[in-house]
Amino acid sequence: MSLILVDGSALIYRAYYAFASRPLTGPSGEATSVVFGFLNSILRLIESRRPTHLAVVMDMKGPTFRNEIYSDYKATRKPMPEDMAAQLPRLREMLKAWGVPVFEQQRYEADDLMATMARLSEGVVERAWFYTGDKDFQQCIDERVGMLKPGRRGEELTEVDIEAVRRDWGLEPRDLIDVFALSGDASDNIPGAPGIGPKTAAKLIRENGSLDELLADLDGADLTPRVRNILEQNREQILLSRRLFTIEDHVQMDIDWDEVRTILPVRPEAADLLEELGLRRALTLARRVAKLYGDGGGDGGEDAASRAVDDPALREKGATAEAAVADAGGDDDRNYRILNDKKSLHDWVEAVPEGAALAVDTETTGLDGAAEALRPDLARLAGVSLAWRPGEAVYVPALRREGEAELFSSPAEHSDLQWIAPELAPLLADPGRMKIGHNLKFDQWILTRHGMPLAGPRFDTMVAAYVLNPSRPSLKLDDLAQTVLGETMIPFAALFPAGSREKDVLTVDPGKLGIYAAEDADMTLRLQGAFAAELADLPELDRLLREVEMPLQEVLFRMERNGIRVDPEVLAELQERFAKQLADLEIRIHEAAGGSFNVQSPKQLSAILFDRLGLKPVKKTATGWSTDESVLTALRDAHPLPGMMLEHRGLAKLQNTYVLALKELINPRTGLIHTSFNQAVAATGRLSSSDPNLQNIPIRSEAGRLIRGAFVPRGPDRVFVSADYSQVELRLLAHLSGDEKLRETFRRGGDVHRRTAALINSVDEEAVTPAMRSRAKAVNFGVVYGMGATALARQEGMPRREAQAFIDRYFQTYPRVKEFIERMVAEARAEGEVRTMLGRRRPLPDIHSGNGRLRSNAERMAVNTPIQGTAADIAKLAMIAVDAELRRRGLKTLILLQVHDELLLEAPPEELAEVESLVREGMEGAVELSVPLTVDVHTGADWAAAHG
Repeated sequence: MSLILVDGSALIYRAYYAFASRPLTGPSGEATSVVFGFLNSILRLIESRRPTHLAVVMDMKGPTFRNEIYSDYKATRKPMPEDMAAQLPRLREMLKAWGVPVFEQQRYEADDLMATMARLSEGVVERAWFYTGDKDFQQCIDERVGMLKPGRRGEELTEVDIEAVRRDWGLEPRDLIDVFALSGDASDNIPGAPGIGPKTAAKLIRENGSLDELLADLDGADLTPRVRNILEQNREQILLSRRLFTIEDHVQMDIDWDEVRTILPVRPEAADLLEELGLRRALTLARRVAKLYGDGGGDGGEDAASRAVDDPALREKGATAEAAVADAGGDDDRNYRILNDKKSLHDWVEAVPEGAALAVDTETTGLDGAAEALRPDLARLAGVSLAWRPGEAVYVPALRREGEAELFSSPAEHSDLQWIAPELAPLLADPGRMKIGHNLKFDQWILTRHGMPLAGPRFDTMVAAYVLNPSRPSLKLDDLAQTVLGETMIPFAALFPAGSREKDVLTVDPGKLGIYAAEDADMTLRLQGAFAAELADLPELDRLLREVEMPLQEVLFRMERNGIRVDPEVLAELQERFAKQLADLEIRIHEAAGGSFNVQSPKQLSAILFDRLGLKPVKKTATGWSTDESVLTALRDAHPLPGMMLEHRGLAKLQNTYVLALKELINPRTGLIHTSFNQAVAATGRLSSSDPNLQNIPIRSEAGRLIRGAFVPRGPDRVFVSADYSQVELRLLAHLSGDEKLRETFRRGGDVHRRTAALINSVDEEAVTPAMRSRAKAVNFGVVYGMGATALARQEGMPRREAQAFIDRYFQTYPRVKEFIERMVAEARAEGEVRTMLGRRRPLPDIHSGNGRLRSNAERMAVNTPIQGTAADIAKLAMIAVDAELRRRGLKTLILLQVHDELLLEAPPEELAEVESLVREGMEGAVELSVPLTVDVHTGADWAAAHG
């Protein structure tokens, strides 16, 4: 038996901001985000944790005893947004109709009431849990009281018990009061000790026993002069902070524990209110939760539903997986089935109408755990879910585990692919039937590897959501179902027992897994209908999806399957070489620092830079002075150490991210690396890659060139072909701005940076010095990214006034460029978004922000996105064209990678001349501009050599 105490005030804010970008409204137009988000979170909590008792605890308006101690307590808190406050009466009405008890009391905060209730629950329940993300509650944890920290959207709860506190802090829970007293809390306006963060505070308490012992003997404690001075000067303030942080767990409260027993909102009063608010899906979720525990929550469901989570007999009654699947979503017009045998699958396939679109989703299991389940080149097919009509879906289990694991062997696994593939393969390969998926490329990988390739037109709901709004906070299926359809899906965590660490779908009851998997296909099909309707009114975006993104996805699928070879011997040599360079660098770093220290420790580096060397700090974090890349870059001229640290961090990152990681990513069956190309990540439309991320290998550094040298063709009879757009973004700037001088610069050919330098400085090109060209190059590229005089001065080592004069002359030389920048910013302000040449949209909500930094950043995006986004679209069109022509001609050449503006191919020598011509023609002819697109093509025995 367990009790969950919900931090209601905190959950209200979470519910509100979860839908801030797309608020929910009921049939009457009334805002319902708070009610739905709050209700959904608690139902998910009940579903995953199954508490026998549950209560919501709220803060009340008015001062608390902490305000009596310190009048400025929480004085810096902003008032609750008006549209959030307006929803609270409805939330309280909902909780009352639901029957969930709400506890609140004048002069005390929810923290105090929750701590008191947890203490008083001893003898009533075995465990008590605080459902909150507030770190202050950790002081109340003991052997029977813990915390459940909500994750971000789509993430699981984090369970924080006494062992977790000891592990994370090296202290007992009650010691954290002293830690918090030292570190303070800006959000609550608790001062603490200025300049001392949580890590330092925890170290001080660990080393000195307690705050009282520390303050009693500051002279005898092992402290730096700075810390000793801080503690001495702020002694009273620290002790005040301790009183404010201490949660009161002896508040006078009268609690009827029978009234705190968990209940589900299926009683008539709650159901009627949910219908009125248009939140029928929340009611469906409540009924589904009740079903999963053994009762439908139907007529007279109040008593049954309230018992369903705490009565073992009810949980067992009819709660078999088969019954759960048969009943799944009955109140929601859903019909989900498991097809366990060949006949049932055959009959279902025969019943699918000719030409009907088919939603498909796969469940996978890893070879050695969850990591491989995410890799399409390694994951095994556990099952397939399919849907062709909304509300109906089937799940076909393909892999199952037989028996229990023995001491020295794993349980046997059995695959049914031998009868599944022959039935499903023709349906999935039907060229006249649209295939719908969410991240369909992943499912295509899995199905193809298991003998069921996809064919026909496609619609990827993840990519469609991205095309419609690339700034969405989440593209996960669960989140889109909730925000677009108002549907709450079964969370992955609900498949497993509470607190389970192993997430292997083969351990899940097949019936329960069937509901979960079939729901994925159903929601994907429903999302396709919603997005298709939205795209019908947006012809540019509809065309972008159909003619660019969906054809591109098939090209990316082929590229991923092609893979690329990495030479393990070269990696081993690089590992040894980089290790030696890092060791040598560390010696030099220690010499520059005046002593040895852990170069991986930002805290120790901070002490060296700002305490020992006396450099001026640049910015502060919650734990002290920052030593991030921007800080080290700003300090590199003041002392040799920051520059050495930048070099060390950069080399260490390459060693860990590539040299050491690449060999782990080699597929044991193919001997190749199969990177994943991501279409729906960058807001500009650019592709990204993962496992490994090939976009971040430095292009111009020696270390980056060495890493590229490890990528080699798969055989001695093949060579790499690298085709790279030349200055595509500057050419687009010339085209989009309409500046004739800049256009003429590109039409003439030659060195655009030298030509620009000559125009700006009013000299012949032959008279341009290296410094002139360098500055011209910096501004040519920098203007696209909003480079100002300060950045140019820092980059080129020149006075700011001189840098500003240079930029002014640049705009005098290319006046239409300045007009273009101003026009883009004005259009963004008027429309709240910008577009690429192909119509790709990027919302810029911060363009009207009162925060100058956010507004300036949005203005830079307004200029950069039409250029960089169009460059990304051009690269995609080029990939589609090149791939189509390679296949049309039946060539053996493979497209392997796309990185920035470069396309990397692998060709047999006899095809080289044809391929070079084909690639140049496809890339240069991707779009028609007012200036020529040019492509540099090189060949080589490895990627570095081919890159030129």
